[in-house]
Amino acid sequence: MLEADVGIVFHHINYAESSVIVKLLSKNHGLISLMIKGAKKKKSSTIAKLQPLSLVAVEYYYSEQKDLHTVRNLDLSTPFKTLHSNPMKATVLLFLNEILFKSIQQQEKNDPVFDFIQSFLIRIDQTAFNPNCHLWFVCKLTTFLGIAPDISSFKKGTFLNLIEGEFVANNHRKGGCSEIASETIFRLIGMEFDELTGLKLTREIRRETLQTLIDYYQIQLEGIKNINSHLVLQELLE
Repeated sequence: MLEADVGIVFHHINYAESSVIVKLLSKNHGLISLMIKGAKKKKSSTIAKLQPLSLVAVEYYYSEQKDLHTVRNLDLSTPFKTLHSNPMKATVLLFLNEILFKSIQQQEKNDPVFDFIQSFLIRIDQTAFNPNCHLWFVCKLTTFLGIAPDISSFKKGTFLNLIEGEFVANNHRKGGCSEIASETIFRLIGMEFDELTGLKLTREIRRETLQTLIDYYQIQLEGIKNINSHLVLQELLE
């Protein structure tokens, strides 16, 4: 059945002589794999539209009995003006793409997850670069993935336990992290995007918070073992 859909590009690999297979978070069906025939031909402009986290409009032949669906047409639904050309934003994209690709495994439709990611991408494309935007995104994403820390357990001076997913008074238990990273994560989860401009973090706190979040994801989610792109991001932000 021919279906019109919109999606967020996660990843693509070469297939056969001139085709590619795209891993896409679609609005209608969640995470799906699409085959685009002829994408690598010289006259094709398709590859340029498959950059990490590009927003695309796509027509494809969908079947519930198949794991791979054939694309009839694909184009950008919301062309980005700065995300792929601004070095800082592009590096953030690579990190977020790795987090999303390794953490989202569901095959079913999930409007809240899709809408959150799409809205965030459009916002950071249209606004000045904020060095804390990736921290905010990763914190907020925990809510949509069902692994959000229990913020009701937070009190000043408590520590986030990465295993239990709650704030505790004793940091000596297995899975504890620092007080400053714990408080920063708590603040970010409760913060709206527009409030990010008022958040001032030192590079040390930013680095520690990012590593804490990566550790948290690796503990809470299966399949997230090696996250590497944050190392490039850290160097660029310092």
